[in-house]
Amino acid sequence: MKTVFSGIQPTGKVHLGNFLGAIKNWVHLSNVENKNFFCVVDLHSITTHPDPMELKSNIEQTLKLLIAAGINLDNSIIYAQSSVPQHAYLSWILSSFCQVGELQRMTQYKEKADSLGSHAGIFTYPVLMASDILIHKANEVPVGDDQTQHLELTRNIAERFNNKYGDVFPLPEKSSGKSGARLMSLKHPDSKMSKSSDDINGTIYFDDDKDTIMKKFKSSVTDSDDIIQYNLSEKKGISNLIDIYASINGMSHKEVEKTFMDSRYGEFKMAVGECVAEYLNPINLKFIELEKENISEIVKINLQEAQASAELTIQEVNNILGL
Repeated sequence: MKTVFSGIQPTGKVHLGNFLGAIKNWVHLSNVENKNFFCVVDLHSITTHPDPMELKSNIEQTLKLLIAAGINLDNSIIYAQSSVPQHAYLSWILSSFCQVGELQRMTQYKEKADSLGSHAGIFTYPVLMASDILIHKANEVPVGDDQTQHLELTRNIAERFNNKYGDVFPLPEKSSGKSGARLMSLKHPDSKMSKSSDDINGTIYFDDDKDTIMKKFKSSVTDSDDIIQYNLSEKKGISNLIDIYASINGMSHKEVEKTFMDSRYGEFKMAVGECVAEYLNPINLKFIELEKENISEIVKINLQEAQASAELTIQEVNNILGL
């Protein structure tokens, strides 16, 4: 049985990009024969210096949404990273097996340093990410192309540790399954769909009602061709809508093009809006139901299992290092 790890940051309200880019795949993984750890990586979030009360609320909301999305808890553990301090402990140990030059070459460090400042948290962020993966000895990590560099660094760190102390950590592989869609803003198709309120009309949030969803799709940015064709270089807006429809309905881009070959942009926008509303509605209803319930026992049991798994790794590492 494979062990799978993946994480989501609680930096804002969960949106359609989070669901189609990651959570939808997590639901699938939770229904096959894996041992899954799905983590709300809140320690990563503090690199942006979020408001404490907002962060606390986002952590709780994200945990509930993962349950509402339909993740099978029989073989999956959902928990908050900060509640398992072994993540940070292992990160310090692994930092001695990572080269400064590797961190300097990380693409996301260069991008984030420009907007957030080059503080040490942004710089060492990938080592904590490696710890997240290795703390449960994950074999597989479902990540998008933008995270491949981080996974390669994790493998390098694990390999150095193993070369020194024996085969302690598996070398995690990128998930062999279909990766989720990388959704772009409906208003600014050059940029990713964002949790930020700066792009509220370009982002579909999990709790948007149907009218709001339809209005956002109706005003989405496309081009003047009126031809429904996937072309990322020339038709970014319409390609994004095709991505959304294809991901929700399990179709290829070509199948979507064929289905709507005789449709105009206005019709297609409404069709995409309808399927998004239909997809999100049961998740939102389940979330509202969970808001009324006390899920503390579910969270507690999941957390205990995560802590136990992490502690086994730390005990082994400590014994090997002589700590």
